[in-house]
Amino acid sequence: MTFAVISRSAMGTDEEFGKSDYLQKVLGLLGTRETAKSLTLTFFAGTYDFLKITKYLQIFAFILTNVKYATQMREKVDKAITERENESVDEKGNRHQDFLDFLREAQEDDLDTTNKADFDTKIPKKLTRDELIGSATTFLIAGADTTATLIYYCIYELALHPKYEKTILQEINDFNIFNDDDVNYNNVKNLEFLERFVKEAARLHPFAYSVTPRRAIESVILQCSDGSSIQIDKGTCILPNIPVITTNEKVWGKDASEFNPDRFLPENSENRHPMAWLPFGAGPRICPGKTLAIYETKATLVRLLLEFKFEICEETKTNEITKVLMGFESLKMKVVPRKNVQV
Repeated sequence: MTFAVISRSAMGTDEEFGKSDYLQKVLGLLGTRETAKSLTLTFFAGTYDFLKITKYLQIFAFILTNVKYATQMREKVDKAITERENESVDEKGNRHQDFLDFLREAQEDDLDTTNKADFDTKIPKKLTRDELIGSATTFLIAGADTTATLIYYCIYELALHPKYEKTILQEINDFNIFNDDDVNYNNVKNLEFLERFVKEAARLHPFAYSVTPRRAIESVILQCSDGSSIQIDKGTCILPNIPVITTNEKVWGKDASEFNPDRFLPENSENRHPMAWLPFGAGPRICPGKTLAIYETKATLVRLLLEFKFEICEETKTNEITKVLMGFESLKMKVVPRKNVQV
């Protein structure tokens, strides 16, 4: 479901689960154990690139990946770009703009790669076709699995906290959302408590923390709270410890490990450090799909809650693991049709 949404947003294509050959190929790519191993090795190679062995890990990681599926994804994006290049002005005007259109504009125009917060120098750059294809493919892959993971974390927290489910249902009712036709952008964006709920789930379960490394653009000495210091040389790859940051009691209070959506109320967050909440990264390379992911999660939860109630059962286990994304090794829950729920 999440891939179908991101595919439409990124390239304007309709992919229906169970009927799309392309979607099955993507699932084949993302679902293989070899791919997970490949991405893990690639991460290791990128983080510890000062070790000689890493160049061999990169090659081994590529071999492990299901090259056939990866090539087919790339060909799909390349074909979509060619179609955009050949379409008439009228054809372009009769469809919605998507992520691929914005990338093509970046391919044609100079990009300002300046970090405006820190630098004055502008570095003009144009996207090459390979960079364009790579960016679109990354958007497709990263936008599907991450959002799906966030959704099931939200479902898990709903089952743990029935009182919040009642609050969300009341909010849904207050905005006259009674069926699928009412689940639209204008209605969903107004569900403020639900948005706080989603953000709190992402805080306690920062699902993509292992894929947010940054490279130091200059050498710096960090002063630690215990009086010691750490030398970070220019070019060093750094992975922030996001799970620790998002549960730091000095930032989030003594109840940092508890689930509380109201910590995202304006009056409770106005003085919070902007880097305290990092499930989508931060800075110039923040996830470009952040807003879409939150909206998609909210819309999905609304549609699910209109039909079902989620409950913890004896088989529910919460053993979290991290391969490429953080998630439960398995998650079994009780799903009750809403019509059978006793009020």
